[in-house]
Amino acid sequence: MLDNLYKGQGTKLHTTETWRNLPKLEVDAIDKFRHPSGYLAQPGLVAAVNVALELGMPLLLTGEPGCGKSDLAHSLAWELNFPKGSNDDYSKPLCFTVKSDTQSRDLFYTFDTLGRFRAARVEKENADARQYLRFEALGLAILRVLGPDIIKELQLQDCLDELPKEPQNSVVLIDEIDKAPREVPNDILNEIGRMGFDIPELFETGKPRKTVSLRDVKTTIDSVNNQKNSSTQITRHNPVIIITSNRERELPEAFLRRCVYYHLGLPNFRNHKGITPSHDKNHEVTIENILETRLGVSINNEDNKKNSEKTIIAAGVALFHYLRTEVQMLKPPSIAELLNWMKLLQNRCDNSTNLKDFQSRSIFISSAIVTLFKQQEDQEQAGQLIQSWLDRTTSA
Repeated sequence: MLDNLYKGQGTKLHTTETWRNLPKLEVDAIDKFRHPSGYLAQPGLVAAVNVALELGMPLLLTGEPGCGKSDLAHSLAWELNFPKGSNDDYSKPLCFTVKSDTQSRDLFYTFDTLGRFRAARVEKENADARQYLRFEALGLAILRVLGPDIIKELQLQDCLDELPKEPQNSVVLIDEIDKAPREVPNDILNEIGRMGFDIPELFETGKPRKTVSLRDVKTTIDSVNNQKNSSTQITRHNPVIIITSNRERELPEAFLRRCVYYHLGLPNFRNHKGITPSHDKNHEVTIENILETRLGVSINNEDNKKNSEKTIIAAGVALFHYLRTEVQMLKPPSIAELLNWMKLLQNRCDNSTNLKDFQSRSIFISSAIVTLFKQQEDQEQAGQLIQSWLDRTTSA
């Protein structure tokens, strides 16, 4: 186990063999656990995604942290295969994580003004501004749709790490938009609406301002498609945009009006009652479904067993249900935290092991305290809560 690794007693390990010999998960097991093909979307979420795709509008997702909002973008990129022909194992979204100092421009590109100024002083001439331009998620997605020929017309090919071989669609994840200053959501409305943005840093006297826009180059795309000898037909689509919010700050009404909206609630439990379900009345995705898909296990109904006698995975689900429905916590555990905890238990214990086994129970309790309880006040009462829960019998 892990007893011979870190001891925290001011001594160093004299060999790296203990690290090399740590029990490791198989690579394919890790891939399966994280792979977007294992993402299970609630029926209401599926409907919201399809509406957003059909209307070409961003999808705004709210929900508590750890409920799977960001993972939706990875699931979409994998399922839609955007961008096609990816060199990775599977297509991935272009991600931008919003910070408290994010400005609207930052979602499209960043410009190293200071670096350009320093270079100009050293070289005693104006340095090429394109050397200091870097495209971010939304800007890169728009350029990918335009394709290599138009990128070259705009003279932006040297600003990209890799020039797309043909026009491509992308999935864009704008994560935690509620962290941005209040004016940012409104500031990006026009850019998202026309799928374009200006780059004033590339302005040259006597020349038009440099603009990257799907709308402005539509005539160019049409002319290419109308060429009789053209071997490539360009399909113009907006990038698929997923925006997440933890609702730390309410978003402007004008921004909400431009988005398809869905609140991602906690799924039902298959074997328990008492938790408030999401608004999907015909709910098909349960907590147990998610665990079975991600962990590759089958979870049996053990509700009539004493908690201390349940098998390790069934007991984990029962404890999660108890903490979510019967205990007042400052921060209730999320699905993401449950998944990580269950993966740890599966790695350390046999799935058929029950909590009557002393070692398994010890691992169960100690790992639950540090993975499910994320506030000091909650963690201080965690041991007592779990011990009292062990003596109970959960029945549906």
